Amino acid sequence: MRRTVSAFCLIVLASCQMAWAWRPAFNPNNLRDSITVQIVKHCRPAIVSITAHRLIRQEVNPFGSMFPLPMGMSTVVQEPADFLGSGFIIQKDGYIVTNNHVVDQARSIHVKLANGKKLAATVVDSDPSADLAILKISKPGTYPTLQLGNSTGLMIGEPTIAVGNPFGYSQSVSSGIVSATGRTIREPNNPHPLKNLIQTDAAINPGNSGGPLLDAYGRVIGINTAIRGNAQEIGFAIGIDRLKQLIPTLMNPAVVDGRIVGVKFALRPGRMGVAGPHEHVVVAGTLAPRVTAVNGQPIHTLQGAYAELLSIGANQRQVSVTFSNGTVRQYTVTRVPPSPIVLRTRKLLGMVVKPVTALMAGRMKLSVNSGLLITQIFQHSIADKAGLKPGDVIIQIGPYRVRNLAFLGRLLPAIAKAQRVEVLVLRNGRVGAGYLQLNGN
Repeated sequence: MRRTVSAFCLIVLASCQMAWAWRPAFNPNNLRDSITVQIVKHCRPAIVSITAHRLIRQEVNPFGSMFPLPMGMSTVVQEPADFLGSGFIIQKDGYIVTNNHVVDQARSIHVKLANGKKLAATVVDSDPSADLAILKISKPGTYPTLQLGNSTGLMIGEPTIAVGNPFGYSQSVSSGIVSATGRTIREPNNPHPLKNLIQTDAAINPGNSGGPLLDAYGRVIGINTAIRGNAQEIGFAIGIDRLKQLIPTLMNPAVVDGRIVGVKFALRPGRMGVAGPHEHVVVAGTLAPRVTAVNGQPIHTLQGAYAELLSIGANQRQVSVTFSNGTVRQYTVTRVPPSPIVLRTRKLLGMVVKPVTALMAGRMKLSVNSGLLITQIFQHSIADKAGLKPGDVIIQIGPYRVRNLAFLGRLLPAIAKAQRVEVLVLRNGRVGAGYLQLNGN
């Protein structure tokens, strides 16, 4: 019996150590080494500063300020501008959480680590309505991460720590308390109100957006997102539980790289701890035991499970999932079928297109942030006879600006009925025109 009890105690201690890989401790021998100091020292390596490079439209007086022009006579130009924000690493492969408004329409993104290294990053996916985005550091490596906590059940008055890049002062730290929960605000340029926000009096300034709001255990309880411009000590953060709900969407292989994996993961709450419930990764919609590995890689977090799905090889057709009872199941991997609009464009015009994103435009050094990139032209097709080539970017068909596949989809019925339609493309930095000859002409 004693051996059984001892073994049980060892199991409990091991599980506690897994749940609490790190936690701050009061040091009575050094009052300067406070809980806040320990948390900041432990968490800073996983917090990044973000610079998003964009093109912004500005009106310019060609004659200078000495000669004011009548309204409407100025010239509109696109000029580069840098927008600053913050973020934090949630997965060792280099996956970063930030606000969507920090990286929206960015043509290139760079992150600065706590050690001063600057690395390129790309957008994995974003949700403008929730104002959340996930980035991926382009350079392969193993990066420090932050542990995600819980935003449900926060106590008014419990301590908070905000770390970020306010006004370009990277790795700035401020502390305060949870002032309120359940707040709702509206952000500029976001038609959807942000709900169930955490209000804090920890100093949050422009550039803090996307950075973590930490609790007394050094876990992320929120993503700093907004301030009241006409007030002091009123900042808001998106609850971390909202991010957890969106990870299966923001890290969905079907959206990110066009592969459908026959398994979805979710979090199941376990026993309650002082900092909230311990959570286990499980297969969504089932009562199966907790997931311990995906493709043989140990799994401890929801983002870790989805990172493994995103890392599967291009030719891999199955994913193995190991459960805590030792069983292993195989799930199929298939390709996402082409969009109906892509298929109709291929059949009607003889070309394959894909939408241009701001990041793609930055890499291709385009003067526009949208349009349709031609990836394939079929010989003797209407597109081929029009002189279009792979690498061209369609920006206009007839009198209509074509920004994405949805715009093209609305135009296809009219194009099919037309005899001759002009198409404008960007090629080698210049705008060129061609004519799509339809109806056998």
